[in-house]
Amino acid sequence: MFQILRLFFPLLYQGVSKRNGYFEGWYYKQATATSVSGAKASRAISFIPGISRTPYGSADDDMAFVQMIDGDTGMTRFFPFPIEAFSAKDRPFELHVANNYFSLDGLTVDLEDEQGRVEASLSYGPIAPPKSSLAWPGVMGPYTFTPFMECYHGVVSMDHAVEGQITMSAKGPGGSLEKINFDEGRGYIEKDWGRSMPQSWIWLQTNMFPSALGRVSLFFSLARIPWQGRSFNGFICILYVNGMEYRYASYTSARVELLEFQGRDMRILVVDKSTKLELMISRNHEGSLAAPVNGAMNRRISESADSWVRVILKERHGLDDVPILDAVSPASGVELVGDMDSLKP
Repeated sequence: MFQILRLFFPLLYQGVSKRNGYFEGWYYKQATATSVSGAKASRAISFIPGISRTPYGSADDDMAFVQMIDGDTGMTRFFPFPIEAFSAKDRPFELHVANNYFSLDGLTVDLEDEQGRVEASLSYGPIAPPKSSLAWPGVMGPYTFTPFMECYHGVVSMDHAVEGQITMSAKGPGGSLEKINFDEGRGYIEKDWGRSMPQSWIWLQTNMFPSALGRVSLFFSLARIPWQGRSFNGFICILYVNGMEYRYASYTSARVELLEFQGRDMRILVVDKSTKLELMISRNHEGSLAAPVNGAMNRRISESADSWVRVILKERHGLDDVPILDAVSPASGVELVGDMDSLKP
């Protein structure tokens, strides 16, 4: 598929013609319906398959990889592979890193490091992609077509059903064996590609709301974006409620009106001409993930995959706003990276 046409399909591998200073990664998150212990409403485990091409003019340090984060403990693991282990197919979409397989229908992994082995076989129900058009082929809207940005972002599925199991076995005599059941769980898929992640950003995602509400999912991203020697703050937020999409973004004339921090808690207020969206976040366990700098996975960032998020959506109606949604979700993914003051309105 011609490179310009690939922009209309963010899911696909965008780096076909890239050789130096480039990364691309897909984020597959799944959360259980209930935790094994019953102490929490849900447990999330995410896999991040990807490719890293260094800027050094040599392919010696290029690699494929799979990262993993377990929200229950914040434990992260990085599994490197030779660059030749990576392959991608467009129709139907398939991604391979060695014998690890990722698609829109599910994933299969068999990973091993000094800690032990991780095996997963998960199947996905119908995905719920964000709305798109010729002018807005992805969540970045018109910025999809802006050349020379350091990082591009895509959301593949806001929400889908998950069935299957992940097994983690520790090495050594008497090593522990844990089987995690994801039947009746929920999933989410997104991706990033380009040269480097932004200098500073806030990211959160959650879709483990009470089942009585139906299919509800939230994605929010606010970043300090370099552009032509300067920087600006850009944000994207999508609240998906049973097929209805509330989208807030720099390109929709919405704005982040409030950004507050108190310890591990955070409050965000997003407004547009017709609604207000308030997000209250409490972060829990955090793990360290590798992130790209000019394509090389040399940066360390922190992510929590078991945070708590409350979402309050109101219709603006003079002095008396009308409530639309007020719900809480556990097993939420949250990243706070870099200088938070630079992101405040």
